[in-house]
Amino acid sequence: MDRSNAIEHLLLSRCAKFNGSGDVLQYLEQRYSADASQKNYLVLESTDGGEYKLENVKEQQKDSQDINQFLFSKGKALSKDNKFNHLKTKNEFKKFIQESLKLQEGIAKKLHKMARKNPKILQVDVASLPMCKKVLRFEDFIEMNNLWKDYMRELLEGSRTIEVATAKLASAEYVGAFFKVTHSSCPTNIGLEGIVLWESQSYFLMIVPRKNNWKDDISFEVKIPYSANECLGGLKMIPKKNTRFTFSIEWGCADEVIDFELVGDRLSIRSLDRANKKFKSHNVKDIEL
Repeated sequence: MDRSNAIEHLLLSRCAKFNGSGDVLQYLEQRYSADASQKNYLVLESTDGGEYKLENVKEQQKDSQDINQFLFSKGKALSKDNKFNHLKTKNEFKKFIQESLKLQEGIAKKLHKMARKNPKILQVDVASLPMCKKVLRFEDFIEMNNLWKDYMRELLEGSRTIEVATAKLASAEYVGAFFKVTHSSCPTNIGLEGIVLWESQSYFLMIVPRKNNWKDDISFEVKIPYSANECLGGLKMIPKKNTRFTFSIEWGCADEVIDFELVGDRLSIRSLDRANKKFKSHNVKDIEL
């Protein structure tokens, strides 16, 4: 026993647990032995950090504010200087769509009121009216459809079977395609034809011609009049859900025209993600004809 344990030896000798000095020495040897059951330990109590913790939190908050301010000012400067910034372009396009649809809705209401007084106003081409000059016209986007046809010829070049062609069409770009709505949960969308201007995950933005839907196919003597919206044409947001589209492409050396049907429910994915995804041909049982 070391002299440093003299106080402990004195205290333990007065304990009734130990009969003699030998028991005390044996206990002390076990007490400070590396392989004994009793080990030295130091009791530490947790604290909240006090003033040091408060200062540390304030410094972290200040650093995060400085970083956010720097990134915000840098991003704002980049978006302001770069006119081709993707965020700015996307926001401007959305704003343009909203303004165009709002303009069409207002003009359609005016035409509906004018048709009550003079029904013959809807029998002429409303595009010649001064109030309809800012409405987008189908004729201005025909060249866009011609470019899409050239794109389809290059895409399907060398495809000898329908299976190979459909695999390519599953990941193709449809902006510029001429679609016709054959099935839809919205009755007013059935029969619409137009050129696709934009595709999102859930919608097709189409430009439709004036007075062009299923009413043209009726051969009765009594013609069903067109509504103000149908006479105006313009932009239409067609949902993909519960909707089917048909389109025609020239395929083969003889420029054979083949019709394809596109199921909107199976196309509820962004065009960017669809272009990088590989689709497999298989039977689908949950499609109702």
